Amino acid sequence: MRQLIKIILILFVFLFFNRGAFSQKKYGIDDPDARYGGLVLVQSNNGGGIGGYYEWALNSANHLTSNLNFIFVRGDNDYPIYNPYSYYGNTSYYYERYDKTRLNFLAIQLGYKRVLFTDKLANNFRPFLYFNAGPVVAIDPANVADWSERVKNIDYFYSGAVNVGAGIDFATMPKSLISLFVGYEYLNFPKKIDIPSELPPGELLDSYYTGKQDFSGLVIKISIGKKF
Repeated sequence: MRQLIKIILILFVFLFFNRGAFSQKKYGIDDPDARYGGLVLVQSNNGGGIGGYYEWALNSANHLTSNLNFIFVRGDNDYPIYNPYSYYGNTSYYYERYDKTRLNFLAIQLGYKRVLFTDKLANNFRPFLYFNAGPVVAIDPANVADWSERVKNIDYFYSGAVNVGAGIDFATMPKSLISLFVGYEYLNFPKKIDIPSELPPGELLDSYYTGKQDFSGLVIKISIGKKF
């Protein structure tokens, strides 16, 4: 539910700041020599992040892209554990979980965008189909409370991700482009990562977070770019 709320907020911000895209002005969105670069905001089932992209047109309908994204992975176990009793009386206190998710992804991806209806729509927006893929590095610090110990004990894991979906490009002003992409991302590591530093006895493992291997799911990207 928390991830869904975040996604709705991102969509609201996108629509609010993109009101100009629905005006009557036309900005030549079908430029066959377009080159765009800019900022990417990412939200998925696993967390959110930020990155950059570069896009160049082979012609009006066929574009190639490159992306570099940094994702902060989050989970249901990120919230602290509260204890109703303390040594100072009946007051609540909390402590960090030993199974808290402390994980980040660095993703480098190349993609292909097929822009639709380039010769049929006169508006300054275009729907598109999109596919990209590339390597992902998982940066996995130790699940301990002390920050210095986490930095000293970082593990790295490697996998590949594939994104497929659709979206819409909006030309909001001359030399400016905003894109919304919604799709599915496949990301599966060879083994479980983000293993807690402490695990309970074997009989309790079924109800305890013990790491994760499959990070596939819904992904939403908002790209804000300028033409070069």
